[in-house]
Amino acid sequence: MSYKKRNSGYTHIGALFTDIILQAGLNYTTVVKPRVNRVLYDFPQANNLQDLRLVIEQHGLEKVIKWSHPVKIERFLDLLDFCTKREINNCADLKTFLRKIDNRILFLSVKGLGPKTLDYTMKLLDFDTIAVDRHIIGFLELAGLEHNNYEFTKKTVEFAADLLEVSRASLDETIWYYMSTKPSTTDVTTQLKFTF
Repeated sequence: MSYKKRNSGYTHIGALFTDIILQAGLNYTTVVKPRVNRVLYDFPQANNLQDLRLVIEQHGLEKVIKWSHPVKIERFLDLLDFCTKREINNCADLKTFLRKIDNRILFLSVKGLGPKTLDYTMKLLDFDTIAVDRHIIGFLELAGLEHNNYEFTKKTVEFAADLLEVSRASLDETIWYYMSTKPSTTDVTTQLKFTF
């Protein structure tokens, strides 16, 4: 497997919010990434919360992120309010906030944000962590390992990264890239068979 990195180390809070709110359940390459890039390039001023609010007031959130389904729109606005109440104005502020475990628990109080979104957000802010998604679960299943629950699967992949002496985030990204570009389950199963 080769390693290919997606967006990370965000400094643009509008793009960060777009990424973390849209990523769940959607194709990253064809749906999420184009919208993240649009926010980055069409609204460079939305790199902090205050200016992001101005952009939303001027253009409307649906037009800014090119998304109209109310659930993700509401979730985006809830995250915006959450950060505003805690005086988180930019990505650096959010990274500092998430360094404290108690604050991570608070982050999970935003409706619709679960452990995977928390870990994904932390990865995008350059924390060395694993965000368990369907690609990680599928990869473990290919290896003959069970997915009991989120924490168990996360600890399993973290242990593998530590054993291989690679960063946890890079192993996560490598698995994501491998699983999202593999031709088919049949081909991968054949590749994983050992011949003695």
